[in-house]
Amino acid sequence: MAKRSDHLLYHRKKWYFKLSIPRSMQHLFLSDNGKPMGKIVESLSSTPEIAELKARQREAECAAVFAQIKAGVITTPQQVKLALTRGPAVDEEGNPIFPGYEVDRDEQQQRLHAALAEAEKRLENERRATWYKIYGTYGVPSNQFMGRPDLPAAAAGETINQAAEAWFAELTRDKTAAPRATTLDGHRLRVRALVDKRGDLPLAEVTRAVASDFLNGLDISNRTRNAYATTLRSVFECARRRGRFQGDNPFDGMKAKVVGSSYQPFTVDELQALFNAMPRNVAPKRHSPDSALPWAALIALYSGARLEEIAQLTTADVREEAANGATVTVIDIHNGGQNKLKNETSARLIPVHSALVHAGLLDYVKALKAGPLFPGLKRRTSKGGKVGARLGELFRKRLVALGLKREGLCFHSFRHTVAGRLDAAGVPQSDAARVLGHAVAGMSYGTYSQGGPGLKRVAATVEQISYEGLRL
Repeated sequence: MAKRSDHLLYHRKKWYFKLSIPRSMQHLFLSDNGKPMGKIVESLSSTPEIAELKARQREAECAAVFAQIKAGVITTPQQVKLALTRGPAVDEEGNPIFPGYEVDRDEQQQRLHAALAEAEKRLENERRATWYKIYGTYGVPSNQFMGRPDLPAAAAGETINQAAEAWFAELTRDKTAAPRATTLDGHRLRVRALVDKRGDLPLAEVTRAVASDFLNGLDISNRTRNAYATTLRSVFECARRRGRFQGDNPFDGMKAKVVGSSYQPFTVDELQALFNAMPRNVAPKRHSPDSALPWAALIALYSGARLEEIAQLTTADVREEAANGATVTVIDIHNGGQNKLKNETSARLIPVHSALVHAGLLDYVKALKAGPLFPGLKRRTSKGGKVGARLGELFRKRLVALGLKREGLCFHSFRHTVAGRLDAAGVPQSDAARVLGHAVAGMSYGTYSQGGPGLKRVAATVEQISYEGLRL
């Protein structure tokens, strides 16, 4: 089957059509209660082949509506609603089909022709991208490739969309290190936002002024704005590596300052209330997300590991590692199989804190059959295949039920709590990085992620994580 549309979403055994609406047009797309919509979501089919065909058809219909809005042919929410349910805003002769809607005939024809010209340009760019995927060059005009003598030759240089697709292909080439589907969707959304705003420009025409105006025009937080800058900078860097772009990267140095952190650490009193309400069972009769949560939270509290890193552990990942003539019990955070880490520096060995031993973690591991450390967790397709999504939801509910929920407090707060404890203990940044999986300038990935003589030092660093007065 041909590659599926980027706008297909699979949820609860059914396929859906999902398409973002350009920000400048959202006021014309109203929900049933009259509020502007950010995206169009429609049920398609439980059969992927049928869903694919319907999605492509719907994508083309929505693109036509977007083009006619931009050309001024469609101007009201009522016209949008009719266009989405009944077809285009004008008939084959260019006559309006909306009751009571009249415009100057010449002006309407000019707008319609402009919209069609823009759609033709977009189609030409897609043809050039197809040629590139097959032959690896944009030097051959797409009219030769497609057998369309009426189309102009392809312009020199990659466009934003073409460069982005090449970067996405590079990211997913190695299946073992490919980003999650949700991560890739985020990159696509950010690229699409730039193209919706400025058009699918050749890379050479994207100046620093264009980049700055685009980022400054986003009505989002600085943290989210920086995600856009990072994605788009990577698109241009990939093009540079492939020899398709020269000059300064227009998105270099475009990150905005983010004051403070959106996550907050736990207090000892909050931790005490939390763990009092989450009793641990060394050998649960039935493994479930509820039985996994107390152990996952405890591991996070004394390691700083991320939720997904903990959730995807297996019994084999809690083991002994040789360290300069002795052994250290470690938690092995690694890529491989279905395991996906945030980045390369996230792979590491974390010595098991003595508090985890006293709390019975090793007894819990011994009571399990070989396999997942938390057998009751399931991967969620709707969450990009993540296995820890349910734990995050349960943890939030527990915080709310205990009256502990406040701004910035969530499961990820364990990681910030550990970082704060290590900092308060005077632990050097390089040693804290070994525990938390942070990148450190001048320190290679392979140097500090592996076991060896330095593991004893890491174990001593882990023991610096303490919570005076906390009783487990």
